[in-house]
Amino acid sequence: MARPHGIVVNLVAIAIAAIGMAPFALLILLAFSKSPTSLEGFTLDNFAFLITGKLFTEARYSSIYPDIYVVTLNTLILALSVSGIVVLLSSMAGYVLSRYSVPGRGFMLGLILALHGIPVIILLIGLYFLLRSMGMINSLLGVTMAKAVLDLPLGVWVMKGFYDGVPWDIEIASIVDGAGRLRTWLRIMMPLIRPGIAALAVLEFISGWGEFLLIYTLIFSNTSWTLSMVIRGLIGEMGSVNLNLIAALSLYYFIPVLLFFIFTQKYLLRVSLGGVRG
Repeated sequence: MARPHGIVVNLVAIAIAAIGMAPFALLILLAFSKSPTSLEGFTLDNFAFLITGKLFTEARYSSIYPDIYVVTLNTLILALSVSGIVVLLSSMAGYVLSRYSVPGRGFMLGLILALHGIPVIILLIGLYFLLRSMGMINSLLGVTMAKAVLDLPLGVWVMKGFYDGVPWDIEIASIVDGAGRLRTWLRIMMPLIRPGIAALAVLEFISGWGEFLLIYTLIFSNTSWTLSMVIRGLIGEMGSVNLNLIAALSLYYFIPVLLFFIFTQKYLLRVSLGGVRG
């Protein structure tokens, strides 16, 4: 027989879960609603942009909002690029901080954590002038570089944790056998921390896929928009008259991340393990 306090705990947990799931449930219902401003009936018309690639048929709107598949490609390029850059640089920097006697290593690790904790919004002005001086403003490449730099501290910290978990004996044995440090890192260490690489790649892909603030601040041309920027544009322009289209596009934006998370969550869970060891 279940104890009363156990029942109460379960009811509280269910209530909290229901509150958390309510926005997603409303999003799904609204995406299939016939009414543009309320929950009414069922229709697939809100997803017509999946066939045509166009959110609107009217010329005045179609010139503002680019083809949805071009926008999706921009989002995918940003997510993959950020993930690849952060994984590559973090793998090298994490190894150095874990295995080499770097002067001031404790200070550097503290600085890395501090940098990760700085709110991105206070760096926007600096990033704007920096990218403008480099001729990379209003380009997806500029946003990619800025996003990768901002995410790099977390990546370095996570990868250092995974390197710390590899016994020194394995690395020393490789060096004694004649392999140099570079070859040992590439052929021995990298395969051993493969779960960490996968975890960080997944984490950064999701981070890049959901990026909005940098796109909103540093991109002016709609040809370089990502899905987050398109949704923001729709909310600002049609937030009170076409909610079902916004919900349908939001669902389209969300489903790839959900599927990606389901298939890769085992790697994400290892991030915390690596951090503890670090």
